[in-house]
Amino acid sequence: MITYRPILALLAVGLTLLTGGVNAANDQSTGVAAPEKSPISWVRAVNTRPGRDAPDLLERLRDGFAMPDLDNELVRKYQNYYMKNPGAMRRLLENGRRYAYYVLEELERRGMPSELALLPMVESSYNPKALSPARAAGLWQFIPSTGRNYGLSQSWWEDNRRDVVSSTGAALDYLSYLYSLMGDWHLALASYNWGEGAVGRSVAKNQQQGLPTGYDDIRMPAETKNYVPRLQAIKNILRDPQLVAQMGLPVLPNRPYFESVALYGKHIDIDTVAKLANISVDEVKALNPEHYRPVLKVETINLPKDRVTQFKANLNSYQETEKPLSRWASYTVQPGEKPERIADKFKMSISQLQEANGVSLKSLGKPGQPLLVLTEGGELPKGAAPIAEMGDNTPVSVPEDDKPPRSAGGKSDQGVKSSAKDSGKNNEAKTGKPGKPNKDTKNDRGIAKGKAEKSSAAERSAKSSKEPGATKPSARSSDKAASPKVASSKSGSKSDNKTVSKDKAKR
Repeated sequence: MITYRPILALLAVGLTLLTGGVNAANDQSTGVAAPEKSPISWVRAVNTRPGRDAPDLLERLRDGFAMPDLDNELVRKYQNYYMKNPGAMRRLLENGRRYAYYVLEELERRGMPSELALLPMVESSYNPKALSPARAAGLWQFIPSTGRNYGLSQSWWEDNRRDVVSSTGAALDYLSYLYSLMGDWHLALASYNWGEGAVGRSVAKNQQQGLPTGYDDIRMPAETKNYVPRLQAIKNILRDPQLVAQMGLPVLPNRPYFESVALYGKHIDIDTVAKLANISVDEVKALNPEHYRPVLKVETINLPKDRVTQFKANLNSYQETEKPLSRWASYTVQPGEKPERIADKFKMSISQLQEANGVSLKSLGKPGQPLLVLTEGGELPKGAAPIAEMGDNTPVSVPEDDKPPRSAGGKSDQGVKSSAKDSGKNNEAKTGKPGKPNKDTKNDRGIAKGKAEKSSAAERSAKSSKEPGATKPSARSSDKAASPKVASSKSGSKSDNKTVSKDKAKR
């Protein structure tokens, strides 16, 4: 009788050796050790974004903290300020309620530290309409030239530096580049504020002298010296749940606030969007802050996620009535035509014309100037044309509120020398409308050299509180915050500040 057990045993041994040999060959070819096959390690490998399961957004934020901590006197100064002024921290979190989830999602998707979701708190107080005297705009405070370099178009219709989705993508692209260049997140952040060339030269100078090259060691302007400590102070507070509760800080939900909806090239009034989505006009503007005009000429818009279904249904029903989605049309000013005549012709006031078009009274009467005008029932009056015929850039290509102040240089971007985005103070009023800075030539020169201290629009409303800062409060700002006396004067030496202007063209 023939027994097959020995044969089967030999076959089993052979298969085991063969399989093991293949796995060993694979491990050797990749140069990566085989992972330990413990249940925990395999679960963690599959669940690449565990933060999505966090009970709230702050807990999710904590799960992604990955930067080394900075511990110095400035960090403690800022932390003490926020702890004594919890209202300032509350405003930062409330301002980020609409946008922080999206920013954190993008950071996780790219595998970047979640601390970067706090950077808009330092840059703009999470206000996408923030505008500095140096013309830096948006959550991430890009100056015009750098915005264009990173695909953020700016026209009479819109400024994509204020677009939450587009500007976040551009900022994270730039921060990723800086980290790959510096190999250190603190230096990458310093470069974002001061310019990578300036930081690189400061690091090289220390290397030549045999000195350390960390954030605390290199020479830099006072503003940059305070930049990361402020972010670190916010991080220190938010990572402590007990401290968050003690300060009465809001708990943000761990779910998306807005969703992008396709318009497929339709022109639609902002107030029509608000009506169809059953939300306020202010909410539409808050989620689509890049738009200057009362009519949207875009492919997509952002709406509260819980109103998207209602908007789509109402939009379909509205279109079945064949009513126009927009009451606006294009009109070209004729030679000798006065603004009053144009306003009367379209049953508008002068102020309505100015507000809709973002132009001065003088520009309203400029021959050849295209203007947005109201129509009745969507019917085009004589001399008017569809909005589609208006180009992206009109003779008034930059809205009045976004023109550079004369004291900040007055020649496009030539007066902005500080960094890739900006180092000037926000000039955003509490209403969210950009204002014009007071004339302060001396302080504006400080902005051009990267020495001006940023202050958040939201925190400036707490006039009785004194936030630590790096320099004296600017005369252009209503901020009465005190300056820190900790930053060394060596940080803002003239030789270091002169290097900033050489970096702008590269960014």
